[in-house]
Amino acid sequence: MASKPGDSEEVSAATRLLWAEFHRLNTLHFGGTLRLDELRLSPRKQYGGYCVPAKRLIVLSLQALREHGFEETLDTFRHEVAHLVHPNHSAAFWELARRLGSATRYAKSPINRSPAYVRYVYECPVCAATVRRQKRLVRASCAACDKSFNPRFQLRLVSSPAIRGAAKPPTPAQSPGRPRL
Repeated sequence: MASKPGDSEEVSAATRLLWAEFHRLNTLHFGGTLRLDELRLSPRKQYGGYCVPAKRLIVLSLQALREHGFEETLDTFRHEVAHLVHPNHSAAFWELARRLGSATRYAKSPINRSPAYVRYVYECPVCAATVRRQKRLVRASCAACDKSFNPRFQLRLVSSPAIRGAAKPPTPAQSPGRPRL
């Protein structure tokens, strides 16, 4: 990502505020025992944020911060802090995230993604909700129909690079028929 004037000040200010929020949450909810070794703002556009509990690392999207504002980023940050304690989206995780002040169930990802971002499109067989993903899902069900995995609402793949490639008509070089002379 090309640097813009003010980028470093913007990143420094946001990082300072996020560290201050971490220390506030840590003192208030964990008695100062929770560890976070690294906090990064990344220029990547694929996510609002993520946590690597084993590395005590939280990464937030600078692009999402710019598009959705600091309050949305703060909500995502609180969600990721809860992941330091509970890596999965269990009931205990959601309870902790709520106590930490995370109001949303899923963070908003950056809006301006490259067209190549969505590689796989899935659809719920019951409500027809569409789910778009960069990575292929192995086994997932519709969260709108049931919050936990339910095979009745298992998402079906409706578009992928392989499916789109199969739908293209063959080029003259690929067409069967008489060889050209």
